[in-house]
Amino acid sequence: MTTLQLDNAWTLVAAVATILLGMRIHRACPALDRANIPPAVSAGLLLSVLLALLRAGGIVDLRLAAAPRDVLLLVFFASLGFGAHLGRLATAGRGALVICLAVVLVAVGQNLAGMLLASAFGQPAALGLFAGSAAYLGGHGTATAWASAAPVEGALEVGLGSATLGLVLGGLVAGPVAAWLARRGDGGSGVADAAGLPVPHADAHDAAAPVRASPFSSDRWLLPLLGLLACVAAGPQLRALLAAQGWQAPTFLLVLLAAVVLTNGVDAARRPFDTEATDLVGTLALRIFLALAMLALDWAELAGQLPLLLSGALVQVLVTAAVGLAVVYTLFGRGREGAVACGGFIGFSMGAMPIGLAVMRRLQATFGDAPRAMLAITLAASLFTDTANALILTALLRWLGVA
Repeated sequence: MTTLQLDNAWTLVAAVATILLGMRIHRACPALDRANIPPAVSAGLLLSVLLALLRAGGIVDLRLAAAPRDVLLLVFFASLGFGAHLGRLATAGRGALVICLAVVLVAVGQNLAGMLLASAFGQPAALGLFAGSAAYLGGHGTATAWASAAPVEGALEVGLGSATLGLVLGGLVAGPVAAWLARRGDGGSGVADAAGLPVPHADAHDAAAPVRASPFSSDRWLLPLLGLLACVAAGPQLRALLAAQGWQAPTFLLVLLAAVVLTNGVDAARRPFDTEATDLVGTLALRIFLALAMLALDWAELAGQLPLLLSGALVQVLVTAAVGLAVVYTLFGRGREGAVACGGFIGFSMGAMPIGLAVMRRLQATFGDAPRAMLAITLAASLFTDTANALILTALLRWLGVA
């Protein structure tokens, strides 16, 4: 079998081509757009199956470079930080608490469901944690880290398999559920103009904002791009500095925090960044990241634990959707904001933060802006999820006598 290792440049070419293919697929099948499924997920899922068949047939093994995906994730989280203005926290305070509550409930629910399912299949209950929040709420990195820390046979395979299925299901389930909620109306929480269209959310600086240059002017891009790249560069250095003091923190979180500090610093100096530019850069990074994540799926490796994995995926969809509907949508105030928050919550709780944010952005493009939902999900999920998940996993592993 021929092994084809793509370098960084060709990996990016493959990702962008995947997105363009997804856009063509959506034009041919408008139902995918109506379901708010990102084109990168649609085409990436199709291509990952095709690549798995080629690999299983001994024809070719296509491997992507890992570096672009890591960098794109940092760029995306830096762009999120530039949108987290502390002056707007008052409007997201209650929403952020709702998301934190939902994160705790979904972590406990996913783990209990995983433990019961593993026991039903005759496996150790501890293995169920890797079909629970270690994989779904945590993702591939968290599942791998916990599998190396906990001496549970099969944990790595189940964790990676569950995280992979969660990545797919997060994009496939969150959009349709949230779109259904938004179309229900339920009184709507958004403001509409006389024609019934959403009124754009006004920025605090809009009234005094100068006339902007063309979006294609390089002068307009230089300062925001400098700030974004500085935060991405600072992330690994901050992580090493904290590690030397005995503190562990993910690089993407430190990049986000650096961007939050920087953007609020320039806000205080009354020289705000052009967030339209940073948002566009972050959106592009997000779309390419999703395409790379989907292309990297290896379905052949999932075969060994397929019954447990598929059963777990179905159960976790029900658990996560139930928490999203009963807690996030209800307590967030229903309407458009509640629907968008529910979609984002299901997306990141099943798959990954970028999937949740991608679902939310597509929902906003369809139904109108939901600034409270975006801010609450961005801050609460990014800053709270990893810590809460780690504490819950530690407590359950100790209770089971594994750690």
